[in-house]
This record gives sequence, C-alpha cells and structure tokens, in this order.
Amino acid sequence: MRPICCYLLSSLLFLAACTDPTSDVGLDLLGESVNLHVKTLLSTSFSPSSLVDITGAAPRVLVGAADDPLTGQIEASGFLDFAGQFSGAPSDAISAVQLRLARNYDYGDTTGVLQFSLHQVLAEWDQSGLKANTALTIGPEIINVNVTTRDTLITVDLPLSWIDANENLLRSDNFGSEFYGFAFLDNGSEQVAGFNSASTTLVATSTAGPTTFTVSSTYTKIDRKTEPDPPDDLVLFQDGAGPAISLDFNLNAYFFDQSINGAVLTFSADTIASQDTPANFVRPLSDRLQLVAVTSDQEAPAILVGEAVLSDDGKYRFSGQDLSVFFQSLILGKLEYEYLELRAPVINNSLNTVLLYGMTAGDLSPRATFISPQVIIDWRNVSSGKS
Repeated sequence: MRPICCYLLSSLLFLAACTDPTSDVGLDLLGESVNLHVKTLLSTSFSPSSLVDITGAAPRVLVGAADDPLTGQIEASGFLDFAGQFSGAPSDAISAVQLRLARNYDYGDTTGVLQFSLHQVLAEWDQSGLKANTALTIGPEIINVNVTTRDTLITVDLPLSWIDANENLLRSDNFGSEFYGFAFLDNGSEQVAGFNSASTTLVATSTAGPTTFTVSSTYTKIDRKTEPDPPDDLVLFQDGAGPAISLDFNLNAYFFDQSINGAVLTFSADTIASQDTPANFVRPLSDRLQLVAVTSDQEAPAILVGEAVLSDDGKYRFSGQDLSVFFQSLILGKLEYEYLELRAPVINNSLNTVLLYGMTAGDLSPRATFISPQVIIDWRNVSSGKS
C-alpha cells in the first residue's frame, strides 16, 4: 500500500496557483527565481485487471452474443424494468402489449442474427451499483425473438397468454412497484445490440387507447465464454466484459516533499490493430477512458482522478488541475491507494475495445510527465529583521 493516508483536497488549496505549468504566481515573494523541471516516469506496472464492471443504471442495455477473434466469445443479457400509470379505466380491456426497443449500438457480425428469449423478472432488484456478474431471478420464456435486420426500432408483440395473465397488473395503480421488468437472454445470436433506455417503451393498448410505460431501471449481465487473444506486445482493454488495466508509477524514487506545477499521463493505442476485424464485423473503439485510484477497501468506490478522450494521434492524455492535485497529494503524503486503474465510464455501457502499448514499447510505453519548480532564493533581497 502507498504510504499515504487520506484524500484531503482542502489542505491542498495552496496548490491552485501551481497547477498551471506556466504560472509563477507568488514565486517572487522572497526574491526567488524559478526553473521549471520536467521529469518523465515510465510505468512500473501495466497489465490486465480483473475488474467487474458496473452496468446497472446505465442508459443502455446490451443483448446478444459475439465470437470475436480478439476479445473472445462474449454473451450479454439485458434487463429492463418499467414504470407508469395505466391511462384507461380499471375495466378497460387490454388487447395488445408491445415492447419497442430503440437500438443504438452494434458489436459483432453485422450480417448475423440477433436472437433472444424474453422472460419476466420475478423479484425486485436495485439497479444502483449492480455489477455485470449479478444473477437475477427470472421466469420461463415468454417469447423467442429473431431479428435479422439492423433497424433502429425493434418491436416485440407479447403473446395473448401473457397479456391475459398480467392484465390486472398492467392496469394496477401499483404497477411500478409490483412489476419487476423483463429479461432478454441470448438464444444463439451472432451479434450484440444495445438498446437506448430513454427511447425504449412498453405500450399497452386498451379500449381507451395506448398507455406508454417508460424504463425505470436497467442492467446488463455479461459473461465471457472464451478468453481474449491479444498480440504479445499490446495490452487489451474492453468495456463491460473487461479486462480493465491496472498500472502504477514509482513516485517515491523521484519525489519527496516536493511541489509540482503540472502532470500529464499518456497512454498510446494501436488503433489499427484494435479495429482489425473479419469482414462485416463491428468492434467499436473505446473513445474515452477514466483513470481511478483503487483503495485497499475493494468495496469502497474508487477515486476518480481524470478522464481522457482518444486523440487523432491515438493517445489518451490525462491532464488538468484534478490530476495535478491528486499527484501532489501523493507526494505530500495526503492520500492512500493501492494502484491506479484505467476504466470506461459507467454511463457508456458498451463492449468497446482498445489495444494499448505496454511497458516494452519504447516511446509508446505508458508514461507520466511531471513539471516541478526548483526555487533559488536570492537572500540579498530578504530582510534580516534587524533595525
């Protein structure tokens, strides 16, 4: 564990003027002159980690399966709960119920079939913080769905037998609390689709007209069936299914009780290899990564250090005041963590992938650049305090 103890940003307010590498605010108070020094550290570790992603409460659910020659075979099951109020009278008969799934994501063989079975969830579940390996209780198959197009709207007409069994529930004032949603389980797919929860609806048609129920909870369960097979000189990162990437730098060897003006962490990607796929196969790039500090308490939330977007030159560059304050906290012994980790933002919920250059990649290897001042005091300009 790092020899540091707590995240006290309030104690680091004096650093605000030091986070801009070009700032010299306050450095002339004692007649000092400043030279800015740049130090680059290579990572001391950079490898796949066993992070289980949080996919609950994301604005997208994934459904289907894909056999990817790079990332292995992956299977995704989606869960959607609905809420709303029936717009008709309690006696109005419901003649049809339709799921309208708004598709906004594709992964895998675009010419392959998307096939899943629809089930009803039988027990209450909480979407908050729900991890991608959590099993939910579901009932028997309601209907099997086979999709051969890439239409942005997929409609599923629920069978009359299901409507008859659930008509009173659909009309109930307690629908939102007594209905636990649907599960979408893969059933022989060759691709994975993502459904936008904000545009996905459940529509019940009665003699009074349609009632639209909206999505209230989301979750995606992800199972990796076979292991990834990345090139030897690259490290695989994949959202949702993992792996994430753990890393670290040996700060203690170069810094001790020292201030820094700025920090930049750079990770280089092989975007060509990342998107080398078979014909008609889609494997989206991870365009955004987060850097977090993982604490010794694995159940505690990680500390978000920064976020970076993949640049046109194939690099993720983390910088800014939050990053500088974080590393200054480490150097001054104000923070405790076990290791750093690259993750995808939870809100994305995808299977996006990127191959990153590892520790033996020379100029492309992971690195941290720090800018620190060396203050030289001109004591001739300092009063001795004598009259």
